[in-house]
Amino acid sequence: MTNSDCVFCSRQAITKNEQKLPTCNIHKKETLPDMKCVCGEYLMIKESKYGPFFICMNCGPVSIRKALSINPIKPKVQEKPREITVRSDEVDFL
Repeated sequence: MTNSDCVFCSRQAITKNEQKLPTCNIHKKETLPDMKCVCGEYLMIKESKYGPFFICMNCGPVSIRKALSINPIKPKVQEKPREITVRSDEVDFL
């Protein structure tokens, strides 16, 4: 992952979200949940001239790649419920 990759999907980042993290147009309104360090402390988002990074009060600076490997992002699945019709003459059904 480079500074030009979306933190949510690894596509090319075109814009930044409200946390000032690089994102694509699809994820520009999403934010990262609270991230924790290996030591258990919460990570704070900071920005430098080289781009955004996280900082831990115990461990110090943590890269975005390292923070995302510790706290994997679960994709939001918005699947519509399927409607199943079962007739009485069918023997095999789900």
